[in-house]
Amino acid sequence: MSITPASWVFLFLACVFLPMMAIWTAFRTRQPGRTPTRSLHLISVVMGFAITLLPALSAARYDQIELFPRPTLGAVNFVLAAVFLLLTLGTLPLRWRSKPSESRKRMLWMLPHRTQDLWWWALVALGAGIVEEIVFRGVMMSLWQRVLGSWGAAVAVCVVVFSLVHFVQGWRAMATIAMIALAAHVIVRVTGDLYTAMFVHFVYDFFAGLLLMRFARRDGVLVADTTRETA
Repeated sequence: MSITPASWVFLFLACVFLPMMAIWTAFRTRQPGRTPTRSLHLISVVMGFAITLLPALSAARYDQIELFPRPTLGAVNFVLAAVFLLLTLGTLPLRWRSKPSESRKRMLWMLPHRTQDLWWWALVALGAGIVEEIVFRGVMMSLWQRVLGSWGAAVAVCVVVFSLVHFVQGWRAMATIAMIALAAHVIVRVTGDLYTAMFVHFVYDFFAGLLLMRFARRDGVLVADTTRETA
């Protein structure tokens, strides 16, 4: 099935431009003295949301993708949410312990460092939960399914792109992110809407940041003066 030019523009931005920028950022931040400040990180997050959300909404409009149907909440939604959060947050301590020390230190600039940081971290988590589900599980998934004619093939493309967009977190994290993305696609498939996926995405991101901050403090990875930004 053909899609409109607006949708092809969105697919180019989300599937080509954004992953390329993520890969470039990853290599740049790993150079000595190139670790972004907290402000620059937040600006890049907001820009990433804007670059994808506005074209996604435009594509949804022109290709008549219904993003917000009337919600139908039931036992299935609660079971899926509980299983998702139990598996993702429950395995977080093991995933942290398996990370090399250098990888732990490298990821700290993306995370909250103190309790006072949780307000902006909650906003980032909420933004990711809403925007990324609209972009990847909503618009992108619908468009690729129309182009490829297969739910499985469309999921594969979306999972790969979603993982590449998180390239800055490293290969190990990307493998986990791919599994989380696949689970989110299954949730959307079973529930028929984005609401449950948005909810678990937000809850996971927020509590993952909180737990990782505590793990970093406990293990002595986060010991510097956290009242200042990382240079």
